Parts: sequence; C-alpha cells; structure tokens
Amino acid sequence: MYEFLLSFFHGSRYNSHVLSFMDECIHQEELNMKKSSLIIVFFVSVVIVSVITGCSEKTESPEDSLQKAIETAEANKTPENYLALSLMFYQAGEFEQCIEAAEKAIALRPDFAPAYNNICAAYNELRMWDQGVQACSRALEIDPEFQLARNNLEWARKSKAGGK
Repeated sequence: MYEFLLSFFHGSRYNSHVLSFMDECIHQEELNMKKSSLIIVFFVSVVIVSVITGCSEKTESPEDSLQKAIETAEANKTPENYLALSLMFYQAGEFEQCIEAAEKAIALRPDFAPAYNNICAAYNELRMWDQGVQACSRALEIDPEFQLARNNLEWARKSKAGGK
C-alpha cells in the first residue's frame, strides 16, 4: 500500500522535497504503523486540497521565482521584499545583484541587520573578505545576538587569515 501511494505522488509531479520527506518517513523502521498512516493521510490531504483549490501540480522554476521576486520588490518597495530578492539572487549565485538588493533594503531601513548579513555572505562568496567583515560587523552592531551574522563574520575572518 505504501509503495502504491508513493508511486502515486511520484507520478503526480509534486515537489521533490515533499516526495523525499514522505519516502523517508514511510521507510523508517522506527515508525510504527499508526505514525506511518498519519503521514500518508497528511500527504493525501495535501493532494486533495491542491486539486480542490486548483493549485498547479508543476512547481515554479527558479527563474520564474526570481522574476516574481524582482516584480514584487519593484512593485512594493519594502525592506523585506528587497531582502527576499537579495536571498533569491544569492541562491542563484548572482552575488553582485544580491548585494545591490540588500543595499536597497538598507536604504529603506538603515538598521536592517539581515540585509547587512546578506551583503556579508555575498562578499564572502566573492572572496572579498574585508567587505564581508565590514558588513557583518555592522549587522552585529545592530543585533549582537544575530548568530548567522556571527557565523558569516567568522567565515570571512578565517578565510582572510588563511589567504583563501
């Protein structure tokens, strides 16, 4: 029965992350039958809701997602939208554009620590360690408890010291 349901989900072209999670849950030996049944009911419910609400079975391409983020940020210029756009550029490997989008977020909210962190991460990917250190240092001035910025700052400092 589990194999049939799993093949149904695979045949329906649903998001690969959902399929991987379901496959892992079903095949874990430590799960008892009740938990496995609940997981299956959940995923069947997802399919039913998707069909009822008319959600497309095809997932959005990264290019389409990026274009949608660009349009959203330009139509509704908020620090959060520019931060989201910055992250999309980062994930696409477009580090210069990531920095530009994060700078637009900072222009709207100068104390926006997550934007400085995105700038740091992008500079780190570009191996521009001094600029990375500067951006994460600013993020930590704003929010001293920002762990991701601490990690990115450490990455920049260690890489700079190691001559990478």
